[in-house]
Amino acid sequence: MDIVVCTDKWFVMPTGVMMYSVCVNNPDVGIMFHVIHDDSVTSKDRRDLEETVTVFEGKSIAFYHVDVTKFPCFPNITTGTHVTQAAYYRLMLSEILPKNIQKVLYLDGDIIVRHSLLPLWNIDMKEKPVGVVIYPYEVFPDFYDRLNHPPQLGYFNSGVMLIDLQYWRKHEVVKDFMRILQEYAEKLRFWDQDLLNVAFSENKVILPMKYNLTSGFLKKGKNPLWNNCKYKKDVEEARRDPVIVHYTDKKPWHVYQRYPHPYSSTWHKYQDQTRWKGVKIDKRPFKLRFINFVADVLRKYGLKSHIETRYDFIDIAPID
Repeated sequence: MDIVVCTDKWFVMPTGVMMYSVCVNNPDVGIMFHVIHDDSVTSKDRRDLEETVTVFEGKSIAFYHVDVTKFPCFPNITTGTHVTQAAYYRLMLSEILPKNIQKVLYLDGDIIVRHSLLPLWNIDMKEKPVGVVIYPYEVFPDFYDRLNHPPQLGYFNSGVMLIDLQYWRKHEVVKDFMRILQEYAEKLRFWDQDLLNVAFSENKVILPMKYNLTSGFLKKGKNPLWNNCKYKKDVEEARRDPVIVHYTDKKPWHVYQRYPHPYSSTWHKYQDQTRWKGVKIDKRPFKLRFINFVADVLRKYGLKSHIETRYDFIDIAPID
């Protein structure tokens, strides 16, 4: 099995925890991790990732350095967001990876894998370029109006993708990506994910929700962010026993957690078994730290009420 991850200095630690969870839950599977990174990833970072993986039998790792100056067409990503420039590296997989690799499973770094990935790996791609999971925010009209994208085609999350690299190379999809980047430069609110949805809007395999349980499917509210009738059974199954938990917001390793992810304990279970046990990250600028501090003090003394928002999670039992 060939698994691809893309990282920079900010995602080395969570990526290492993710790869550890893959190894633990796929003990009898030969896996090659392909790590695509930029200059911010140090030799120590690479060594830490390598030592995390290679202690497991049948697991190996390869690194691919990306020179970001060669891709000036990639739009800038706003400082402070959890998304970094590394998000764009997956667009170049057919160019970066060796030509003998015909299929890969792409995984974001903010993921925990809880079960075997073989059933996912063996899904019939039906000669399609990608296998993906629908994103809960697909009900928002903005997603379709902004990208001129027919709603009936759905909108997927790009954090878990089964990719047919043979198809990508044969159909030169990178050229399509570059064209879309130029044409939609001012419309790409969700960066590479928007681009991939435009590129593969009518040409994808939809995977079960359990292979990419994103945070939106765990949110509270009278009006869910997803079509309750259309996805109810799939969502319920994914909540009970997800194969892949995707922390699309409320990262468990962030220092500040006003609304912790309901499956945070799952992430920490794996982190505690790695060299990064107890490590936290805080990228908040000083102004935001001050605002958070004042707001929390006001709440503590009853001077500011807690208002239910779409960022609140449902009450759900934690998973191991």
